[in-house]
Amino acid sequence: MGLWSLYFLAKLALFHGGYSGFHVWENLLFAVAMAWPQERVLWRRLRHLAAVPVALALLYHDSWLPPLNRLLSQAGALRDFSLDYLLELLGRFINPSLITNLLVALVLVWFLGRILRLATFVFLGILSVVPMTYLPSGGLAPALTAQGKGGQGSTRLDPDARLAAFYQTQKRRQLPFHAPESGPPAFDVIYLHICSLSWDDMAFLRLQEHPFFQNFDFLFRQFNSAASYSGPAAVRLLKSSCGQHDHKETYRERNPQCQLFRHFEEAGFEAQALLNHDGRFDNFGKLLESEGGFSRKPMIPQDAPVAMRSFDNTPIYSDLAVLSRWWQARQQTGGKPVALYYNSISLHDGNRLPGEKSTASLQTYKPRLTQLLEDFDRFIKALEASNRPVVVVLLGEHGAALRGDRLQIAGLREIPSPRITLVPAAVKLIGMPGMSGAPQVIDRPTSYLALTAVLAQLLNGETDREQLAARLPETEHVSETDALVLMRLGEGYKMRSADGVWVDYRE
Repeated sequence: MGLWSLYFLAKLALFHGGYSGFHVWENLLFAVAMAWPQERVLWRRLRHLAAVPVALALLYHDSWLPPLNRLLSQAGALRDFSLDYLLELLGRFINPSLITNLLVALVLVWFLGRILRLATFVFLGILSVVPMTYLPSGGLAPALTAQGKGGQGSTRLDPDARLAAFYQTQKRRQLPFHAPESGPPAFDVIYLHICSLSWDDMAFLRLQEHPFFQNFDFLFRQFNSAASYSGPAAVRLLKSSCGQHDHKETYRERNPQCQLFRHFEEAGFEAQALLNHDGRFDNFGKLLESEGGFSRKPMIPQDAPVAMRSFDNTPIYSDLAVLSRWWQARQQTGGKPVALYYNSISLHDGNRLPGEKSTASLQTYKPRLTQLLEDFDRFIKALEASNRPVVVVLLGEHGAALRGDRLQIAGLREIPSPRITLVPAAVKLIGMPGMSGAPQVIDRPTSYLALTAVLAQLLNGETDREQLAARLPETEHVSETDALVLMRLGEGYKMRSADGVWVDYRE
């Protein structure tokens, strides 16, 4: 096999180090093709030339990078990226420590190849992956505790069965709510949906105990957004009157009983959507129209001050200015209560702040986050000063993946890891009697249905914070993209690859 032995041994090292996957049969077939005896020099050279693109394609196939069909589908979006941002992304793929270790290992292996037949070790290494990939291991799936009514006892299941049981349970969960019998709702509702903010991002910046969150009445420490991209996260929130569906079913689900803001309108609210961007990237604005159940289009600010520029050079408007102008108009118009969905991309990867020395978005993330929290804090103080009852629901769409991990670089979110999907979620009750004191901390697995349950109980007249918090529904940790599923099992996590193979996920 010559130097091709080094190729396979390097890939096996990446696999055993947890940095990559490994498709056994494809690699075995390729190894056989490269080891097959060929006497004629010309044919050997042609084989080596033909093998290079195959080797690169197989290396990409084994990696945890996005599938090629996803990259092709996003080609139009990639054309909108600025040159600075593309160069920044390229630089993140360079891991000096990993490259150095691999080079040292390859040099050692090359010297060993002068006295050993490395091809033998290649085939033994490839075959050793077979039981790790296809044979079940003991204690793979811990006990599954059924949720909801009729969920007595527990059953030991394999990951596929457990995932299927999870979705079957979620299909039965539905939480519509109605206006109080005494009359129309007595408060407004404001959802602040933040792109690119997770608990891990805040911990990485040592801001996880930021005093801003101590001003809320309910604080969720294990809230799972179940998604690592904005579109799916928004759709899951907008359909959060029902349980958690799988990724594809989330988009296919057309049951109006799942649409949160349709329920708001039926309960007597006027449903509105507001953005601090133009909503064009990835058709986000149109997604809200088609999936959200709103009776009017999202509002796009036109004359608000521009706080920064996105990676495609489109304006991102000041959160405080956009929200303050909306609130002033809301107080002037009066009328029935309003349920607002507000979406902010001020923390999105690739944003550029004017006047900053560094243009790298990872470097400007902390000042952008600090400004965002200050803006929201000032907005909430303005709500309190108005003496009007308002419920503020704040949550992250997904994290920014600031630190990355061994499977994906900083900023990449193809794997919906807990570092990305465990996001801050909090509820602030303004102008309501009996709602004061330190926040009720919900430190158990929850997701969107728990936030919907808060609103449902408030509409039903619940005023006891402890009772309200105790009755919030739990949701097991399952997150996914269109290709991958990540599920918590016991104290760890299992990930199902695009090929349907379950592997341990280690951050």
